[in-house]
Amino acid sequence: MRQFILTTCLLASLAVRQTSAEVNRSPPVSNAAFYPYGPGTADILDSPADDSSSGEQSLSIAFPFFEETYNSLWVNTNGDISFGGSVTGFTPIPFPVEDNKLIAGYFTDIKTSYDGRSGYIYHRETTDATVLSRANTDIQTAFPAEHGSFVAIWAYIATWHEVAFFGSSGASRNLRNTFQLVLITDGCKSFCLFNYDRIDFLQGSTNGGDSETGTGPNPAQVGVNGGDGIHYTPHPYSTSTDLYNLPTWTDPAVPGPPGRWYRRVDRKIIGDTPQGCPPSYEFYGDKCVKLQEHPLDYAAAISKCEAEGARLFNIRSQADNEWLTDQLHLFVSGKLYQRGFWIGLTDEDTEGTFVWEDGTTLCPTSYTNWAGDALASNDGTRNCVYISRGYNGKWSIKGCDDKKKSICVTDAEIPTCP
Repeated sequence: MRQFILTTCLLASLAVRQTSAEVNRSPPVSNAAFYPYGPGTADILDSPADDSSSGEQSLSIAFPFFEETYNSLWVNTNGDISFGGSVTGFTPIPFPVEDNKLIAGYFTDIKTSYDGRSGYIYHRETTDATVLSRANTDIQTAFPAEHGSFVAIWAYIATWHEVAFFGSSGASRNLRNTFQLVLITDGCKSFCLFNYDRIDFLQGSTNGGDSETGTGPNPAQVGVNGGDGIHYTPHPYSTSTDLYNLPTWTDPAVPGPPGRWYRRVDRKIIGDTPQGCPPSYEFYGDKCVKLQEHPLDYAAAISKCEAEGARLFNIRSQADNEWLTDQLHLFVSGKLYQRGFWIGLTDEDTEGTFVWEDGTTLCPTSYTNWAGDALASNDGTRNCVYISRGYNGKWSIKGCDDKKKSICVTDAEIPTCP
């Protein structure tokens, strides 16, 4: 059985420039989501194929993808664009998948070589001003707050027009899918538009598929895979029968025409979350934080964070204090009600001189949120500062051998593009 493999060699199937004799049986779709393609454009038209590829397509401008840049890409028969090599497999293994760095428009077993042609795969890179102007409008409209000033310098348009599925026969040859991937970049940020016009089948006849209906237990994969087995994002309809509804789908959070899904692809992501934090840590501003739920004494809490290359969370502003107070409401309850969190501040070395764990002295002008009696109770036996839910987020002082929860913090690996 054919396997899902990454092919790094150039394939024998060659892409050719379309000629006047190579006009599809039906014209390009008229769809508000789709960019121009096919006859009348500078598109490359791939030869009829099964489990094949365009071959390596050199790019005039490097494309940023999951925090790497690529000077070439492959447009693959089975509904995806890949980086670092062609992907000729056909099994929609759920993401994340190792090695295969790809954007899956509709990854399943597609065949365009029945009876000479059973579908058309077009693609081209472009810096055409009209196309880039449209790309700017699409990205700025979709993300006005984050990317309202985005200016595209390059785009790549790949379209699978009325493609058939492997194993189809008779009437099922009339089941066709039409979809498009549009890659857009300003040289730093990059996006992909997933556009859908027609979805008649879910999968090929392989992997348990039905050759008469194009259905089965392994529907197509739609999404982005970083190739490291960790980072990926799937479309909400991916690998489900909801794929039939892609042409009418609209993202409730992103304005755009029906049948379009927007993804930013220059950053590493898991689902919708950019990933610049170690496993089990989460973003907090430009930092990564992790709740240590098990109460520890002050020294043990510091050691626990240091073992992970982190440090105790220090409160430096009202915003920090409010955020940590919110964590108290989320995580401190029942018998742990009063235990609170260590905040990485102590006067163990010099009584009355409080120092943060990063070595910074708490100055008279620094932000503080002391409880009313906290400093008065600082009698030399209590040296470590904590924040308590019982005091509504105020700071109190306890003996350092007391046990409290803590939050570790480390610097996030912020992507180059904001």
